[in-house]
Amino acid sequence: MIVNMDSWLRGKALPPASRYPRIDDGTLVRLDKFAFPKIRGLDVPHNPSVASHLDFGPDLREGHITLQQPPIVSAPFPVLVPQADADGNERGGIRLPEVSVPLATNAPWNFRDPSIGAPDQRISFECSFLPFATDTAARVQTGDPRPSVAERYESREAYFLRYTQALAS
Repeated sequence: MIVNMDSWLRGKALPPASRYPRIDDGTLVRLDKFAFPKIRGLDVPHNPSVASHLDFGPDLREGHITLQQPPIVSAPFPVLVPQADADGNERGGIRLPEVSVPLATNAPWNFRDPSIGAPDQRISFECSFLPFATDTAARVQTGDPRPSVAERYESREAYFLRYTQALAS
């Protein structure tokens, strides 16, 4: 990876293609189109963080002190989220080995624990790690729609081989 980056920076190779989630390939979607597996006991965010344009008046745009206070708030910007795969991991972006050869869902949010209040609120910069069941019986018992570790990888060695291949790609 370092050699590739060095070649790119020195102009000896082209940079890698962008892997940023995109609307046109379905890796970036509106929240109502977000497809996350239904995992018992796990809720998904229903209220995305929104932002609106604030108009403080023409004086601010020219580098002066604003005379428009409070600002005029326009309609919120559209909010898009990265689409999830069948495991609940993000489809777009750079898929690290932990995501391309998963043992768990790495959800990009985490809700507050009910014991501290506001359980419907997300904790900033905290993600969730939701391990897969170890085998089919455990998966069926918990009603987890995601294949178990044993259903994905026939052995520990097979898992490590796939992981090593993911590191090299």
